[in-house]
Order: sequence, then C-alpha cells, then structure tokens
Amino acid sequence: MKPNKQIVHYAKNFWLWFWRRLMDGFAPSDRDGNYKRPKGFNFDNNFKLNLEKNESLYLLLGATCPWCHRTLLAIELKKLHEIKRIFLKPNLNNGEWIFENDFLGNKSLTEIYMKSNKGKFFRATVPLLIKTTTKAIEVISNESSEIVEILNLINTKNTEKQNIVKFYNCEKDFLNKIHNEINNGVYKCGFARNQESYEKASNNLFKKLDEIDQLIQNSGGPWIFGNKLTYADLYLFPTIIRWELIYSKLFKCTQKEISEYKNILKWRVNFYKLQGIPETCFEKQWLYEYYQGLFPLNPNQIVPLQQKLKDIINRNVE
Repeated sequence: MKPNKQIVHYAKNFWLWFWRRLMDGFAPSDRDGNYKRPKGFNFDNNFKLNLEKNESLYLLLGATCPWCHRTLLAIELKKLHEIKRIFLKPNLNNGEWIFENDFLGNKSLTEIYMKSNKGKFFRATVPLLIKTTTKAIEVISNESSEIVEILNLINTKNTEKQNIVKFYNCEKDFLNKIHNEINNGVYKCGFARNQESYEKASNNLFKKLDEIDQLIQNSGGPWIFGNKLTYADLYLFPTIIRWELIYSKLFKCTQKEISEYKNILKWRVNFYKLQGIPETCFEKQWLYEYYQGLFPLNPNQIVPLQQKLKDIINRNVE
C-alpha cells in the first residue's frame, strides 16, 4: 500500500515544527540556527579566601556530561578525593537531573538551584560546585572552566601526594578556541538547525583539530604543548574520548575520520593511561544517556552496537 502523499507532506512538516519546538527548550539557537550554550553563573571571587574549608565542598556531576568530565579529570589528577562528589542521573522523560538518594533534603538539581544564592537561572545544569553552611547552600560556580581553576588552587590533604599529576595554565585565547570550536563545536554540529549552520560548525571544528594535531607534532608531545600538561589537555580529552562512540555518529561530526589525526590519537592514549583517568570514562552510561536521552537527535532511541572503548583507543595507533 502506497503512503498517502498528503499524509507524508503534513507529517513531515508537523515533525519539523515539533522538532524545532523541542530544540528551542533543549538546545537554544540564534536567529541563524547556530547553537548557543546558555551561560553559567559568575565565579564567587570571595571563595578564594576560604580554600582551607574545602571539606564543605560538594561537586555535583553527571557521568555523561563532558563538562563534568573536565572537572572530574582535575580531581583525579590532583587526587582531591576529599571533595565530595555526588553523581546525578538524568530523568530521560523530562531532562531533569535527579539524585539517586535525597541530597541535603533535595530530590533534584532544580531544587538546589532554587535554594541557592544565585537567583534566576535558565536551566539547572551540571557540573555544580557548592559550599554548604548551616544556613544555606552557596553556589560557587556552574562553569566547568572556572571549577577547574578553583580545583587547581586547592592542595590535597590525602596521602596520595606522590601520585599527583600537575597541570598548568595556558593562553586563555587558546583555551577559548578549544572550548568554543571543539568542545562546543561538536554540539554546534549536532544541534544545528539548518545546513548552513551545520557546515559552519563542522568547518570550524575540523580546522581546529587540524591545528592541534599539527601542534602536537611540532611540540614533540606527549601533550599539546610538549612535556607540560596544561588546561588545554583537560579541555580536549572529554571530546576526543567520546568521538567514535558518540560525536561522529550522533552529532554528524563526519567531515574527516578521526583516524586521520595520528598525533591526537597518540595523545589520547597517553592521557587515558594516566592514573585514575579510565575510571572517569563511563562508557555504558554515555551510550545509554546520549542515544536515548537526546530524543530530538535519535527519535527511535536505538543504541548502536560498537567496539569497546579500550579497543577503540588502541585502534589506529602504531
């Protein structure tokens, strides 16, 4: 039986209209269809004066979120295990972050935001660094870049000091380009509203990857800037480690194969081998929460069968 042409026409147009409404709340864009990530809260500068009180710090995280991954890398490298980490789960029916068990009397991240000291917010997001007092929940920051800087200022109190891997700052402009063109760039590809915005995001993404691959080659590795591990490495890893499993397929990051970036792949192996880093990669949760959680990008919610992450990492590396 042939489908009715009018039904197909109206169904297609209704789906496009409905998809755009979903994306308006899920992944807002500018007038040209380019994805625009909502800004986070400003860093509480007064907090720098109270770092000795880090026993009251909580870092609220989502295992799938690449921005959370960035902060988790900082904790593992510096062995800041005295900072309490609380993992939330996304409610895939409404997109809200929820606690497995009540946290300070709260069931969801939205409740934390509503009780915080920051007032209005667009959406309750992770990571979220908070300080608790007897009177209130104080939000320090929900910007991953700022949280990494805060964590790097804190000295660990545990006995693993000999295993600490130091990482250093680098040019802010370079970090911003990784953040905007690679970390955000994959999302700009996946959440683009039209062909023009997609191609713009893809061109910027792969141009920056070309630059970093060449930079690693010129520096001699093992890190982006040679022997010194920097914020740039922490920024890049969460995106590159998810590439084959998530971004190349679900987000249409297909302009080049990642296998063409030999220096980046070697760099990824080196980073993955650092102590504690494999434990920050939640492969099963990534697959489930990306493919079944991002409904507008994958309406049938089928999770593709893929190689194991360890096999992917070691593939294409001499």
